Amino acid sequence: MAVRMSSGLRRGKTQVEMRPTSARTLESVFDMLHAEIADTRVLDLYAGIGSYGVLALRRGADVAVLVDKSREAEKRMKRAITQYHLEDRSVVHCEDVLHFLNNANRFTEPFNLIFADPPYEKVVPAELLEHILDSKLLAPKGVVVFEHSKRQAPPDVVGLKLRKSRVFGDTTVSIWDAVS
Repeated sequence: MAVRMSSGLRRGKTQVEMRPTSARTLESVFDMLHAEIADTRVLDLYAGIGSYGVLALRRGADVAVLVDKSREAEKRMKRAITQYHLEDRSVVHCEDVLHFLNNANRFTEPFNLIFADPPYEKVVPAELLEHILDSKLLAPKGVVVFEHSKRQAPPDVVGLKLRKSRVFGDTTVSIWDAVS
């Protein structure tokens, strides 16, 4: 589930709009990745409530780092992590995703699996994928799972090979493999 900040204010607070990833989409994605989840390091960008990261942990990932700049999203991620007793295997970063990627040197090990569910109208998929590659956070033979609008074709990005792209309503989920 992604969290988007609205420019509208409600009772003096920034309104938080949710664009939830449907349970059907999540199940389909994890069915496609079932053999690749166990014993992995997972990064969940634009995590919202952390659906991808939490579900990866519940399906056997070793560790998950969840990133979203919204304080409301941070609270929801921490609540989900606590609900499933995953505190010892997860870390939440409340910061802008590009800032996070530009400061990737804080991590000594790359991630095997990176999920990204950015706000469709504000993020260009090719640019974000290039930032991910430039950050060196994707492990060799790693996988990127990216949610984007079905109106956006999955981009060609040097260093990634498109494995699969599947449409779910207004959303397309594209999966890329890192190429060495």
